Amino acid sequence: MDDKERSSALAKELAIDQLVADLLIDRGIDDVEKARAFLNPSLSSLTPLDEYSGIAEIADRLRKAMDEGESIVIYGDYDCDGVCAVSILYSYLSANSKGKVGYFIPNRHSDGYGISVAALDNIAENTDAQVVVSVDCGINSVGEVDYAQEELGLDMLITDHHQPGEKLPACPVFNPHVCAKTDTAFRDLCGAGVALRLVEALAGVEESKKYYDIAALATVADVVPLLRDNRVITYYGLISINKRYRRGIALLVDSCMKYPVTSSDIAFKLAPRINAMGRVKDANEVVDLFVENDMFLLKCLVDDINKANDARQQLTDDLTEDCLEKLKGYDFENDPFIILYARYWDDGVLGITASRIAGMFSRPVILFTNNKGVLKGSGRSVAGVNILECVKHASCYLTRFGGHPMACGVGLEESNFEDFRTAVNAYAREVYGDISAKAERKCDRLLTAPLDVAVTKQLMYLQPFGEGNPAPVFAIDERKSSFAPFGDGTHLKARIKNMEVLAFGMYEDREYLNSEAEKRLYLDISYNVFNNVERTQAVVRSVLPGGLPGDDVCFEYNLRRAKGASTDAAQRVGVSEEEAERLADRRYGTCFVAFDRRTAESAAKRFSLDVVYGKGDGKLPVTQILLCPTRGATAFYSEVVLLEMPLCGGDEFARDGAVKVFAMGDLADIYRAYAPVYDEFGAVYRAVRKRTGISRYTDLNALYADVASETEVDRHKFSICVYVFAELGLITILPEIRCVKGVKSDLTSSALYRAICTQSEN
Repeated sequence: MDDKERSSALAKELAIDQLVADLLIDRGIDDVEKARAFLNPSLSSLTPLDEYSGIAEIADRLRKAMDEGESIVIYGDYDCDGVCAVSILYSYLSANSKGKVGYFIPNRHSDGYGISVAALDNIAENTDAQVVVSVDCGINSVGEVDYAQEELGLDMLITDHHQPGEKLPACPVFNPHVCAKTDTAFRDLCGAGVALRLVEALAGVEESKKYYDIAALATVADVVPLLRDNRVITYYGLISINKRYRRGIALLVDSCMKYPVTSSDIAFKLAPRINAMGRVKDANEVVDLFVENDMFLLKCLVDDINKANDARQQLTDDLTEDCLEKLKGYDFENDPFIILYARYWDDGVLGITASRIAGMFSRPVILFTNNKGVLKGSGRSVAGVNILECVKHASCYLTRFGGHPMACGVGLEESNFEDFRTAVNAYAREVYGDISAKAERKCDRLLTAPLDVAVTKQLMYLQPFGEGNPAPVFAIDERKSSFAPFGDGTHLKARIKNMEVLAFGMYEDREYLNSEAEKRLYLDISYNVFNNVERTQAVVRSVLPGGLPGDDVCFEYNLRRAKGASTDAAQRVGVSEEEAERLADRRYGTCFVAFDRRTAESAAKRFSLDVVYGKGDGKLPVTQILLCPTRGATAFYSEVVLLEMPLCGGDEFARDGAVKVFAMGDLADIYRAYAPVYDEFGAVYRAVRKRTGISRYTDLNALYADVASETEVDRHKFSICVYVFAELGLITILPEIRCVKGVKSDLTSSALYRAICTQSEN
């Protein structure tokens, strides 16, 4: 039976739409029983506990400690997974033990990751602990466990989910990666998932059900596959969260979003807030979010969490900007890895910033800061590059390292930084060659017909989405759309194939989206109910140009970008044909810029380069031709060759002398051809003031249609007039077009006016 036949069988047996059945097949769910289990997650489908070794032994030792009143300390980790794991086990043990139960979560900045001798000494000196049970850490703490048991007299129990080393700690261990006794036992639990199953071993499934909401947060946050056991945990955890079962979680949700909560909301709104405390303060406080019931204390804690998240966002933004500044002029030709260092960077946001930079440039990234005299680094990779193997190859320069193929943590002496950077890049060049400049766009289905709301509703059966079960990405091929501004005017909305399609922050792409140029829109689709009306809603994830826009789009785009720009030409120098040819032969570093379609197409033939409209694909400076580049699109090139002069004069392409800007041509003739005369400016202003006093406009095309007969000015001249008026403050364009009362200004005060009209007179 082939996939088409399997899909038809699923659709028929389960009474689901063919599209949903096809998506199940794509996910490897290729028979009715698998599909039924996937679409209807059940607690009974969890891996039986007797398929794991170690868990019963740990449960027995904890029961003994609870019954005999021994003091227990839970040793966790400072990230969301670790805090949630501590909270689950602490909640159960503290409520049921005759002895004291406490917890220790290391401070990211002072203690570092994992079990340490110093932390164990602290526990031994300041508590009467007899049993220490780890969660989300400890599987590689062989020496530390020996020290705790032999020198401090502590009974150690290790529960973890990370990959083990060659030797295991000499104590009871429960880690699904090493404790699975059968091939079918699920191995990919997060740390909180391991703690949840331990509670089940201690007290049964009914008791463990109390903590599914906490485990769901950690499961999504730790980016483990949302399949099998993890899917069950997240599915039931989301039900609990949306029933507002736990006060702390409910207050956190209320502070930043609206119900219902989805796995995406956990990933992008809740988990970052929980993680933020460990990044900028102390994660120990977050446990109260899950165990405390006092509303006043919880409200204060949620306020602190949100403040920490604001601080984390600012630190991340600042570090990102610092990295981007350092990457101007970076040698992308010879360095496959981005490896950067600054003494003052905050180590709490290195990893999250490295992930952000890796996404921007489609390159592996390792960022370092100085921590107590040594360099501490955190790295993130891209698909197809094993960052841990690359780091291992340069391990002779490191004091420590660890991680997995997509992420790593490293330490080294400052004097070894350059040698490490050189060794990693040399190994990456040898093994991977030129790491692809373009992130692959994946599409589950190309939609050629309207998507019925009933089908969209069924697509939601595939939730919760996340690692291993991503939300399906759909695509539509569009030529001419009708996107219009909404909200604050920077967002766009259109009706396409019976869907409400939203394009957030894409106002500057409006002319292109509405042009007749071929393009493919990649969409996230969801089922939405508003005022009791069901509808299919789509959000534009990205746009893949299939063709270049016409002259009108380029004309309008350049007017908007040129508004208020300098017309100086201080840093431009000429370039010969031979030099331009040499620059075009480079793989990275040269950007040829055109502002007219004919110029771009001519240069593409001359230099054998691709033409990309707008901002290109990511920030990696691949040598290419950019037609009408958006602001910042050329920021990381070392040479920018202007094939013709832009209206802004070109100074925006020269940043602090870091980039050489060459000029090959003059201002495109089209601007001179449509330069309005003084009387035409007056006619347009009077007509705009009259029409906007009667009606509300967010679209220049609609406004022009209403004033055209009154002004007898063509569309190009009308646009020039409007953008000159906007630069002078006489009118506003966003969020709607309207005249501003009481403002007077001379036309020659406009840089755009001088760029077009003055040059047209010469």
